[in-house]
Amino acid sequence: MIILACETSTLLGSVAIIKDGHILCKKELLRQGSHSEMLNTFIADCLASTSLQLCDIDVFVTGLGPGSFTGLRISLNTIKTLAYVNQKPVWGCDSLLNLAFENKKYFKNENILKSKKLTSMINAYKNMVYIAEYEILNLSDSNTIDKTEIIEIKPPQVVRVQELDTFITENTWTFGDGFEVFQKYFSENLKSKCLRLQTSNDHPTAESLGLIASLAENQPQYYSWEKLVPIYLRASEAEEVKAGIKYQAL
Repeated sequence: MIILACETSTLLGSVAIIKDGHILCKKELLRQGSHSEMLNTFIADCLASTSLQLCDIDVFVTGLGPGSFTGLRISLNTIKTLAYVNQKPVWGCDSLLNLAFENKKYFKNENILKSKKLTSMINAYKNMVYIAEYEILNLSDSNTIDKTEIIEIKPPQVVRVQELDTFITENTWTFGDGFEVFQKYFSENLKSKCLRLQTSNDHPTAESLGLIASLAENQPQYYSWEKLVPIYLRASEAEEVKAGIKYQAL
């Protein structure tokens, strides 16, 4: 099973090719601008470095968000187009789950003594974060990503920074650019509950996305391109203005 994965929902844009659970190639770039300029180039580079063609890909995979409205549509539309043209199935995964799995590989048994909970926190801008909470059930010695080892405790949602104390009520390992951007505004109580690893990644990646997708092999989870839809947890800026939803200063 050969998977082409693209993830552009945050400032880190990335592409990866995974075969039978093993990473053949990956390319990524952290940037402020649109990922549209680099995505097709990264795909072409990964295909060339693995001597593969688009027709060799079995499943096309994309991040579904939440994240940047423009960013996640870049990957989504690219993957849907490639799947349509090549008549191949697609698969998608939310960015918060991706972020939790991306950081699971950095855990050691001594980390679990402090907390088994993982909190993914992506910058939603306007003093809000996309956030979800997970729990590690067990920790293997291998570096492989096993979906059975993490379960969802609190589903993806959008929370104002001022209200994070009501979401995070106990010690949790925290990842994501939402933490990096807004931690200076956290109460001392909240800061004490947000644990951080010395080594971590604050962005979802195509590498983890492709590895998670490989777990769905031989299961009825792959589907046709037209069924692939983004995850929007909040309205667009224009819709919020029309609805009278106002920005709240910290």
